[in-house]
Amino acid sequence: MKVSLIFTSIEVNPHNKAVSFRDERLGFVPPLSLLLVAAILEKEGVVVDLIDMEAENLSYTETLKRIKSFAPDLLGFTVTTWSFHSVLSWINKFKADTAIPVLVGGEHIRLYPNETMSHESIDFCLVGEAELPLPEFIKAFREDRSFEGIKSIGYKKDGKAVIDRTLQFVEDINSVPFPARHLIKNELYENILSRKKNFTALLTSRGCPFNCAFCSHNQLKYRARSPKNVVDEIELNLNQHNIRDFDIYDSTFTANEQRVIDICEEIRRRKLKVEFTVRSRVDVVSREMVGSLKSAGCHTILYGIESSNPDILKMMNKRISLELVTEAINYTKQSGIKTLGFFLFGFPGETRQTIEDTIRFSLELPLDYALYSILLPMPDTEIYSYYQEHGLGDYWAEYTLDESKMEQIEFIGTGVTRAETAAYALKAYKQFYFRTRILWNRFKTLRSIGEFRRLLSGAIGILTNGGDKTN
Repeated sequence: MKVSLIFTSIEVNPHNKAVSFRDERLGFVPPLSLLLVAAILEKEGVVVDLIDMEAENLSYTETLKRIKSFAPDLLGFTVTTWSFHSVLSWINKFKADTAIPVLVGGEHIRLYPNETMSHESIDFCLVGEAELPLPEFIKAFREDRSFEGIKSIGYKKDGKAVIDRTLQFVEDINSVPFPARHLIKNELYENILSRKKNFTALLTSRGCPFNCAFCSHNQLKYRARSPKNVVDEIELNLNQHNIRDFDIYDSTFTANEQRVIDICEEIRRRKLKVEFTVRSRVDVVSREMVGSLKSAGCHTILYGIESSNPDILKMMNKRISLELVTEAINYTKQSGIKTLGFFLFGFPGETRQTIEDTIRFSLELPLDYALYSILLPMPDTEIYSYYQEHGLGDYWAEYTLDESKMEQIEFIGTGVTRAETAAYALKAYKQFYFRTRILWNRFKTLRSIGEFRRLLSGAIGILTNGGDKTN
C-alpha cells in the first residue's frame, strides 16, 4: 500500500493580513504532524511519499505529476481551523484530478468532524491523536473491509458521514515513533531564529499544564517525554540528517524544571554539538535552569509576555507580574541567551492606552526579538467561549461548512477596533526593529547570505505595509 502525504501552500487568513509580512518571512518549519503520521504508516508497512509544496516550492502541476507517478492508494492532508478552506481548495483539485480517496487529520477534526466531513472531496478523517486509530484504519482500508467499530475515525457510508468521536490518548508518548524526517529535504528548512543548517522542529510533550485563555493546548492532557527519549531523537537527527539546530515547539518546555535540567545534562553527557530554542513562561524559569539551558546549547528563549496591563493579564489567566517579566528577561540576557517576547493585542479591556503601554514596555525590556499579534478567538479556548456568550455563535463551525461565512471578527469588550489594533501592531514592529541597538546586533551576528536576505525581506515587509493610523 502507498500513501502520499501533502503539506499544501497556505493562503494568509484574512484576520492575519495586517501582520502577513511577518508570517510570510518566518521561514519553513517541517510539517511535524505529517511526519509523525508518516512514521506510523511506515510501521504498518505502508510506503509513504511526503510532499511539502511550500518548502519544495512546487506548483500544483508539479505536485500532481509527482502524485500520479507515485500512484498512491490514499492522499493524506492535515487541516487547521484558520486555514481550513485554503487546504480544502487544494484537496478539491487533487481529488478532481486523481479520484484518489482523501484522509484528513489535525486538531480541527476533533472539534468539527461533522462539518469537515460534509465536504464531498473528503472521504475519511481521524479524530484526535493518530497513533491508536490510524493503524486500525489502515488495516481495514488495505483489506477493503468495513470501518464499523473503529474508534476515532470518520468515513462515508451511502454518501453519509459516520463518525466515532471517541478521543484516545497515548499515555506513554515515549512509545510514539520519531517523525519520519528521512522523507523530507531537511536542508530546506529554517526559521528566523535558526542559526545552523540543518534545522528542524521538535516536540517533547503534548498539551500544556497552564491555562492561558487564548490557547487550546491546555484542553489536551499534558504528557511529557523522558529526557533520554528526547535526547535520543536529537542524537538520531544529528547523526542521520546532520541536523544541528532545533526549535523545541512545546507550548511550555520549561514546565518541569528538573526535566529540563536532566535533558540538558544528557545533551552534555553525550557531547552533542547542537543548538536549540525553547518556549517558556516567565514564572517557570530560574537562574539555574537558564544556566543549564545555555550550557547545553540553547541560544534563544521565547517568552509569552502578552501585555503590560495587570487587568488584561488576569483576564488572560497569565498570572504573572511585570516585575517577574523584567527579572526573567534580564537574567536570561545576562546568561548569554537571546530573548523573544510574544505580545497579544485585542483582549477584553484593551484600549489605545493599554496597547501604547504594552509597546512602551516591550521597548524598555532588553529583548532581542518581539512578535506582536492580534487576538483571533480560536475554538476550544476560554476567550472563544467569552465571545460566544456575547453573541458570536459557533463562528468556526459555520466557516468550516461554508467559506462565505468568513467575516472579520470584531473585538468584544475593548475600546479599540481590530483595524486600529492592526495599525498599532505595525507601529510596534517599526519602533522595535528599527532601533540602532537592534539593527547593529543583527548585522554584527549575521552568519550567512540567507540570513541577511531574510532580515532584508522582513525590513521591507515592515516598511511597505500600511501607514500609521493610530494618531
